[in-house]
Amino acid sequence: SFLTHPSREDPTIVIRSAKVQAQFPGMPADKVEDLITSKLEEKIREIPQVRHISALTSTGKTLITVEVDEAYSDMGPIWADLRNKMDDIGGELPAGTIGPMVFDDQGNVAMATIALTGEGWENWEMREAAKELRRQIYANVPDVRKIEFFGVEQERIYVEFDNVRISQLGLDPQAIINSITSQNIVLPGGRIEADGTTLTIEPSGDFADVEDLSSISVRIEGDTPTTVYLRDVATIRLGYAEPAGSKAFYNGKPAIVVSVSMIDQADANQFGKTLVAVVDNVAKRLPLGFEMNYITFQPIEIQGAVFGVLNNLWQTVLVVLVVVVAFLGLRTGLIVGAMVPLVMIIATLIMRQAEIELERMSLASLIIALGLLIDNGIVVAEEYQGRLQRGEDRWKAAQAVGKALTAPLAAASITTILAFMPLMLAPGGAGEYTRSISLVIGIALAVSWVIALSALILICAWLLKAGTPVDEETAYDTWYYRGYRNAISWALRLKYLTVVAAIAFLIFGGWLLQFAGKTFFPNSERTQLQVVIDLPVGSNSSKTEAVVATLNAWLLDKEKNPEVHSTAGYTASGGPRFYLALAPIDGFPNTAYMLVNVNDSKDVDVLSKRLSGWALENVPDARVTPKKMSMGPGEAGLVEYRVIGPDTLAITQAADEIKKALREAPGGTNIQHDWGNPVVAIQVLVDQNAARRAGVSSEDIANALNSQLTGVEITDYRVGDIVIPVVMRAEGDQRQNLDRLRTLNIAVAGSTPVPLLQVARFQGRPHYSRLKRRDFEQVITVSGKSTTLTAAGLDAAVDKRVAEIAKSLPSGHRIEKGGEIENSGDAQGNLFASLPLAFALMILVLIWQFDSIRKPIVIISTIPFVITGVSIGLLVFPGANFSFMGILGLLALAGIIINNAIVLLDRIEIELAAGRAHADAVIEAGVRRLRPIVMTTCTTALGLAPIILSRDVLFYDLAVVIAGGLVVGTVLTLVVAPAIYAILFRVRMN
Repeated sequence: SFLTHPSREDPTIVIRSAKVQAQFPGMPADKVEDLITSKLEEKIREIPQVRHISALTSTGKTLITVEVDEAYSDMGPIWADLRNKMDDIGGELPAGTIGPMVFDDQGNVAMATIALTGEGWENWEMREAAKELRRQIYANVPDVRKIEFFGVEQERIYVEFDNVRISQLGLDPQAIINSITSQNIVLPGGRIEADGTTLTIEPSGDFADVEDLSSISVRIEGDTPTTVYLRDVATIRLGYAEPAGSKAFYNGKPAIVVSVSMIDQADANQFGKTLVAVVDNVAKRLPLGFEMNYITFQPIEIQGAVFGVLNNLWQTVLVVLVVVVAFLGLRTGLIVGAMVPLVMIIATLIMRQAEIELERMSLASLIIALGLLIDNGIVVAEEYQGRLQRGEDRWKAAQAVGKALTAPLAAASITTILAFMPLMLAPGGAGEYTRSISLVIGIALAVSWVIALSALILICAWLLKAGTPVDEETAYDTWYYRGYRNAISWALRLKYLTVVAAIAFLIFGGWLLQFAGKTFFPNSERTQLQVVIDLPVGSNSSKTEAVVATLNAWLLDKEKNPEVHSTAGYTASGGPRFYLALAPIDGFPNTAYMLVNVNDSKDVDVLSKRLSGWALENVPDARVTPKKMSMGPGEAGLVEYRVIGPDTLAITQAADEIKKALREAPGGTNIQHDWGNPVVAIQVLVDQNAARRAGVSSEDIANALNSQLTGVEITDYRVGDIVIPVVMRAEGDQRQNLDRLRTLNIAVAGSTPVPLLQVARFQGRPHYSRLKRRDFEQVITVSGKSTTLTAAGLDAAVDKRVAEIAKSLPSGHRIEKGGEIENSGDAQGNLFASLPLAFALMILVLIWQFDSIRKPIVIISTIPFVITGVSIGLLVFPGANFSFMGILGLLALAGIIINNAIVLLDRIEIELAAGRAHADAVIEAGVRRLRPIVMTTCTTALGLAPIILSRDVLFYDLAVVIAGGLVVGTVLTLVVAPAIYAILFRVRMN
């Protein structure tokens, strides 16, 4: 079962966002915002589950991101409602609007991204090869979810005319369009019934090839009407869409990237093997010049992540066994240690039935659970061995152990499980990412409780030797027991002073905690470097492509960058989502995304620093931002400040001030805001009187400008399953030369063509071509990082200055924090929201167990004292941070400390029942539970040593928090808990 258990690199997270896109080519951004974006936002807001609506409006396009509240996890009905509402609103948008289109499949993670390159082959030929690969994968690889293409260029047939020449001929461009569209038809010709047989009539008309198009006859009206061929008045060529859309590159070569995703709960290892076999088979049949290379291959990453944690797991098991044997002796230690593989096997089987996959979190949960689950075995074995040494019958002792420990161990296990309950109930991505921790620990502890009270007792009865009867007073009279007895006696005599000292120690620990580093999630150790490229807004895709080519050439220079294995680049696109925590960038002509595969994870930082320095000198007109992968949602270390308000000038000035503050902070880097730079629009101001005299209208001028400069799709050319639009426009020089704009002829049927300069004048208008809104409010977001500070540290460094900027804003304006600060706050809020419920249930369990209210108070009051140990641990161990994973470590600590306190108080009940005085019962309970509690601490803390020594990128903080807090917390439990008990129960020393 384990070998075929579904596995993945990270837990599955519900992606609660979708994108809505609509286009109106050429419309200014402010008009798009008023006429399209606003209407879409209002309709989307009717969906009650929506939490945030973020709109990015640019020239001719709006892109709206819809975020659903984290309380919802079934996205299907919500996205169906979104699609329905977008269908409803379509009729209310301006005529000519393309869309709105809904893209709700944002959570697909590519199991493999394959680059298909073809030396000497055209993009459309590579596309056909990619389609063949797709057919073979769908046919032969089970469990495929979706296959997507990136880098496919859209073909066009361009009919380009000389504006001056057709004006001289007296030819109306609309006449050309009418001639083409009237011939290129696919219409039925009816049918005929002949001699009992039905025959379909199919009139010809659609183009068989591009030559058919060039041979179209165009009639020139006039005194002497004449006819010319289309090729005589226009240049006809087959090409690709201009400006180019998204392009893909592999090692600098044009490529089509095939992204293959897998359904949930499938075997990633077997999926990868089958996929490789199919790809290899297709590659052998491709013509010379074609190559296929893997850009990313998740099955290998999954194996690395899973086996990395498994390696720590085996080491932890070995450490725990050694500790148990050292404390209990060889025979007893091996008996107790036998619980570990047995519990692991059963827990894994239950995990499979519960559809919990093997991934970082679930496997690490087994490591955390080891120290907890072994505690049940230690207590059972100790109790049984003690009864044998007191001369009890083997089988009666077994029954007595079961009766005595069933309830206390159940209470201890349940309270520990409840300590992790907030993880199970926390909504949102961070909660889903860590939810398997609570589930797996709950499963492991429940199984441990059952095994300890059944199989382990049975094994003890079979295999443990009674040995020589031991006098209990002698057994607990060694030097360390005497030392502890003296310590607890002093604590009971000076119980108030002991508690006050402990509280002072707690305050000191809380004060120390402020000096610990604070992060949300760490960076990943994947052998990949992301590179985000931003050119000034207004730059076209050709310029962006040139920058990508320059970067590729430098990165692939083995002498300068020996660490680089391969590169992949995407212009005007963020490429496929190949990693769960990755959110692909929104594509614009001036943006690009590159992925650089390096040989070792240590090379990422080296290459990142070298690339940043090189880019500043060699591509100064582009912002080149190297980024490491992050382990959690959002980019690690990124701070964001949202400046919100209706006054564009006020918020842009405030954004500039925040950028200045971030630049002055220690290590400030990658500082920018998301509106980009202002651009210039050329306004054509029509002289209405002159236009009327010339017989043209504003609409005629706009249509003529659009059709001649941008081009207008007039018909389609169909070949096989491919539909290629036919676009008519002016020749290149007339489209790309600003001077020619003035003399552009405006031709309307029935009137003489008139140069544009006779009916209009021109004026430049600076404006932002990207406008952003969040929840209907105008917003500009400033972001940045620090090379020396965490996000929390950078935020603290500029917090005072940002507060001053916020105060200077006009009424109705404000600044909000985003990025890691917001993500961390939301995640912690979700996590702690269920904490009161968890503690209430824990107290109820403890009241049930002890039939008392004061005893649960004693147990719960010991939890805060671990803070001091946590603070010391975070400051002593290098690179440790109080991250989200560290907070999870606190929950684990709470469970362990409660467990220890329960065992201690249960023993006090036993000693009181045996007739001891109250003070003596407290002392002897501590003495007799000293070894089990210390053993639990040692097995848990030392069991985490492999994670600490290996500096595991994700679990290092968690391990440091548990180990540090447990060492100090155990001491306080053994000394402070008896003192608190003595105060609440008025215990007096003799």
